[in-house]
Amino acid sequence: MTRRAARRAATAGAAAAVLPLVVAAAAAAAPALGEATATVDVDEQGTARVELTYVIDGGAGGTEPATTLSFSALDFGGTGAVPVEDVEVTSGGGDRLDTSVETADLKTTVTVTLDEPLEPGAQAELTIGYVVPTAGVVDGDRMTTEVPVLAFDLPAATTEPGVFTATVRLAPGYDYVEGFPANPERVSASGGRAEITYDAPAVPSLVRSVGTTGNAPLLTLGGWVNLALFLTLLAGGTALALSFTRGRARAAGGSGADDPGAADPSADDTGTGATGAASTGRRL
Repeated sequence: MTRRAARRAATAGAAAAVLPLVVAAAAAAAPALGEATATVDVDEQGTARVELTYVIDGGAGGTEPATTLSFSALDFGGTGAVPVEDVEVTSGGGDRLDTSVETADLKTTVTVTLDEPLEPGAQAELTIGYVVPTAGVVDGDRMTTEVPVLAFDLPAATTEPGVFTATVRLAPGYDYVEGFPANPERVSASGGRAEITYDAPAVPSLVRSVGTTGNAPLLTLGGWVNLALFLTLLAGGTALALSFTRGRARAAGGSGADDPGAADPSADDTGTGATGAASTGRRL
């Protein structure tokens, strides 16, 4: 290899090592999600009205102020239809902001133009309201509701409890059975309606709930999963305990043969054994 080729290879290697750091620094400098609060209200027809309040942190010092922010929702039904309608975004001061909605494949992106650029180190508060007209599907005495969430396209600054909190109000007359996220913070009743409260370290793409006007089953899907996990852990613990007990029993059973102080059946203290025979022979 010539010196020039070696120099080029070294330069390329240095660039390959530095580029990920530059990209990571740029990503860290971009605006990030501070926290999000959601309220979901479902009516008898299965229409869900959603209100999302976002607190967005500006980028680090030295970055350009952000003039637009984008949020995306996924079409989990796979029909290609726009999953959200009547999108309206307002600033923290209550001013309505300009938005554009674009759907590609199964993803709908809402781009919001801020009334004032988001400076590095500052915060912006936005409230996004929209409707999901076919969120709830009724099957017998059950209603399954799937509400896509317009999630901020950039990650949260931290992932910890309290980043995403939500309250879901089921349709009147329905009791909560199960849903996603799978472990709600609280299930209660208010004004004759079931309310499910969530506290999660990240914004989910979907909030799902199953309600019933009949009797809730003793074990839900989540309950069966937890029961299966418990039984698996119990079986593993039992097998481990039996293995340990048998190992100790084997060690206790074989300890007599290995004990140097144990009696030797070949020894003859009475003189009638092999030693006694030899002694008798000498007498003869």
